[in-house]
Amino acid sequence: MARRFAEKYLLLLLGVLIGVAYGLFTRIVFGQRATLVSLSFLFLVPTVLGIIPLVFANDAQIRSYRYIIFIPWLTVVAFFLTMLALGIESSICLLILGAPFFILGTVGALTFRLIRIHIKKKNTLLTLIIIPFLFSPIEEAINTPSQVYTVASEVTINSTPDRVWNNIIRVPEIKDSEYNPGFFNYLGVPRPIEAELSDEHTGAERIGHFQDGLTFIEHITDWQPNKKVSFDIVVDPQTIRPAVFDQHVLKGDYFKFIEASYELEQTGDNQIKLRLVSNYRLTSKVNFYNKFWGDLLLKDFQDRLLAVIKFRCDQ
Repeated sequence: MARRFAEKYLLLLLGVLIGVAYGLFTRIVFGQRATLVSLSFLFLVPTVLGIIPLVFANDAQIRSYRYIIFIPWLTVVAFFLTMLALGIESSICLLILGAPFFILGTVGALTFRLIRIHIKKKNTLLTLIIIPFLFSPIEEAINTPSQVYTVASEVTINSTPDRVWNNIIRVPEIKDSEYNPGFFNYLGVPRPIEAELSDEHTGAERIGHFQDGLTFIEHITDWQPNKKVSFDIVVDPQTIRPAVFDQHVLKGDYFKFIEASYELEQTGDNQIKLRLVSNYRLTSKVNFYNKFWGDLLLKDFQDRLLAVIKFRCDQ
């Protein structure tokens, strides 16, 4: 039985291991830019990763859609778990990588299946493994776009403008009982703790404190009491955690917070519509993909923060 299993699956499992090794090699070569900014790593590597183990498949396995789908996914999962175990990537980084790797790994496998069935050559496609490395220098020569995106959240609060205003310009320490952590917090995104304000006028400094010591330094750019407050945002580099996600996002040049604004609108007696608007800049060749995650993460953060303010201000 063991011999039969080895004859049937050993070469495929060897292909999976080679695929994992190839993935690790590309991740090391592409470095920190791999997760969020490299077209080659995000789109070409998973396609090749889906092909490598199937080079070792026999004709019956190639014709089976079960193998065509399962084996590339097994390779991707093994690759992700290996990076997680080695501390190369964090859970949230792997979440971001998940869609292109699983989808394009399957696309690569299906393409390989068609070619193998019609051309019947096994080894010529091994040359595909160098394609990401050939494309990478070309990618570097392409101009990197830089775009600013806006994320808005709002909540209706049964309170007075004064009460809401005093709870947004300064935020006393948010206790665990007040904050409802979400999926991204469990994956490692730090939650807000408190915000201090040095003075009450344009130009004053506001300090935002987050979990594990992360600090945002903010300067008031628009001060309209009980109506609007805006501030620019700079991450204190000395407080950036060693976590992989923080190093990717907060230390690189491709993601930058720009500014945020709170806007108050009285919509009825003791009823305030509070709106939180944030602007951030992306500088990468995959802004279209990173925007999806940037919007999702920032919207989740804003909604949970506004929920705390509503909890504190509602009458």
